Amino acid sequence: MAAELLTITAPLIWAAMAELLGQRSGVLNIGIEGVMLVGCLAAALGAPVVGPWWAIALAAVAALAVNLLFAAAVVTGADQVVAGTGVVLLGAGLTGVVFRHLQTARATGVLLPTLPWGPLEIGGLCLVVAVMWFLKGTRAGLVLRACGENPDAVAAAGVSPVRLRLWVLACSGVLTGVAGAALVLRASGTFVEGMTAGRGFLALALVMLGRWRPLSVAAAALLLGAAITLQFHVQGLGVNVSHNLLLAFPYVMTLIVLAVIPKDRLGGPAALAKPYRPQG
Repeated sequence: MAAELLTITAPLIWAAMAELLGQRSGVLNIGIEGVMLVGCLAAALGAPVVGPWWAIALAAVAALAVNLLFAAAVVTGADQVVAGTGVVLLGAGLTGVVFRHLQTARATGVLLPTLPWGPLEIGGLCLVVAVMWFLKGTRAGLVLRACGENPDAVAAAGVSPVRLRLWVLACSGVLTGVAGAALVLRASGTFVEGMTAGRGFLALALVMLGRWRPLSVAAAALLLGAAITLQFHVQGLGVNVSHNLLLAFPYVMTLIVLAVIPKDRLGGPAALAKPYRPQG
């Protein structure tokens, strides 16, 4: 049961840590859903050809490329929500077209070679510790957090907020690609259109639920993973409950928790989602 829970939760943890880093630097990336979907397809296309380990790298590179498109837009002053929405549409459209075009010629609609239990699951937990240490225990982490609060002060200290956010979003893209690979090569073993099923948006909610703290975000991801796991077991028991209701249960639970948390307790970086424009 614990192993299954970690397998279900691993994609959420990798994606949530990616989103957390971006938001702590001041960038709200609602496009993470589309980026993760691109990572899923890259892993699915690569696994039969180069094997599942190299498929992780392909997923990371593909997600990095898409996330850099988003980064190029937002660091030049574009509205982050609009740019993120565009990435979601791009990811969904691109993966759908490519998958349908190659479905008859490539083994993307059948079971794929998968990874053994452990590396991505345990790696996700180690990532949480690494992000926590980076943000609290390093000078670079301190600068990143400051950029999310007051980018002008960071610029005055001689660090370019634009360059910093580009680096952060590049790292975030790689982590999101690994999240997509974890979903394909561990949690499902196959690829279907739209298979992220809102997990990118759930990662956004998890960052808020965890109040931008890595350990709390991971705890929220485990709680949500438990809800998803419970949904699968209830379906397996043949309980007379609507299938759509069971599928919606984890998402409804997340919305309810977000709704009951007082807004003044959510907090968040002061410069989050605000375009940075150099003074002078």
